Amino acid sequence: MSWVIELDGVHKTFAEKTAVNQLSLKVSQGSIFGFIGPNGAGKTTLIKMMLGLLTPDQGRGSIFGMDIVKDSVKIRQRIGYVAETQSMYGYMSVAEIMGFCRSFYPQWNKDTVEKYLDIFQLPQKQKIKNLSKGMKTQLALIISLAHNPDLLILDEPTSGLDAVSRQEFLRIIIEELSVQGKTVFFSSHQLHDVEKIADMIGIINNGKLIETRKMDELKSTVKKIRVVFQREPDGSLFLQPGIVKAEKQGSAYLIDVEDNLTEVINQIKQYPHFTLDIIDQSLEKIFIEKVRGEGK
Repeated sequence: MSWVIELDGVHKTFAEKTAVNQLSLKVSQGSIFGFIGPNGAGKTTLIKMMLGLLTPDQGRGSIFGMDIVKDSVKIRQRIGYVAETQSMYGYMSVAEIMGFCRSFYPQWNKDTVEKYLDIFQLPQKQKIKNLSKGMKTQLALIISLAHNPDLLILDEPTSGLDAVSRQEFLRIIIEELSVQGKTVFFSSHQLHDVEKIADMIGIINNGKLIETRKMDELKSTVKKIRVVFQREPDGSLFLQPGIVKAEKQGSAYLIDVEDNLTEVINQIKQYPHFTLDIIDQSLEKIFIEKVRGEGK
């Protein structure tokens, strides 16, 4: 496995508040890593440390095998970054900001820029200060892709985009970047967007990474089971590995399963029952349950 991002015990505190708490993770080459968490969970702080904009208090990290502190300039030459809030020179036009940014990147690809300008229909003579939030995000994406980065880091990139622009944004990530073997680190509150494109998921809460798993594995093993037994089952049924919660709702039991799904179902079937339904869970429902469980 070729790791693009490797973080080991990264820790950051601001005024006695821990923003990122001993966090370790790895992101493999060519993957789309969805990084999700509540507001204030530490997502942006971690991204800024990865970019060398903040220095960890403890721990270490590397990107492309280079240290995120010592080699931050070299790392940024191979990264495209789209922040949640765009800070650009408002007096410049779209064409002027492109020319300005081009001077920093020897690998700047004019054809790539023109292609995406056409896709998003951005007016090149328009002043940046007069662009909508969504148009500024599109402009930031174009700039981030213009130098053919090996890693794209996105921090809430689809906020402010309308439905059509959001779909086009996601299509570019899936159909163009992923097939080229690029690595994408995608932090977002838009869980439906993450669910559509990510192959790996990391969930952060209160600065701690509480879950890292493949998306298909997460969706295939995290389920709810609704079962109506013919008679009350033995309480030990709900203590087996994989079951995280079981509660009675009227005549039915609603059972939350995170692992060992097949064995759990087989054990339930040992008891006479009237109905047994397996309920798929969206990423949003899984996320809410995990964050709630972490807070208990």
